[in-house]
Amino acid sequence: MKSLFLTGGFAGFFLCAATGLWAGRPPDLVLRDAALGCLTGALLVQWFWSVLLRGFQETLMARRRAAAQEAPKPAHGRTPPAAPVAAAAANGGPAASRATPLSTSKPTTR
Repeated sequence: MKSLFLTGGFAGFFLCAATGLWAGRPPDLVLRDAALGCLTGALLVQWFWSVLLRGFQETLMARRRAAAQEAPKPAHGRTPPAAPVAAAAANGGPAASRATPLSTSKPTTR
């Protein structure tokens, strides 16, 4: 969050300073406006980031609620069958071979 605040402040300062210099304003007014632009840019980026995170959280919660409603209920207390990948790993299938290292011997050093 701190890096976003600093980045927004830098962007606000740079944009206001560049615009003031391009317009031919005196340096004291350019620096004053750039300082205000720095504060405004930092606060705007902080606000936008909080809105963005809130949107991500709401989307994630909505997807979790939808997934929980669509999940099949086990019949008569039985557990659902294992996934094919988990079953293949338990039986020594391709998923299990990926979990084992290629070489178990340690390199020798002199």
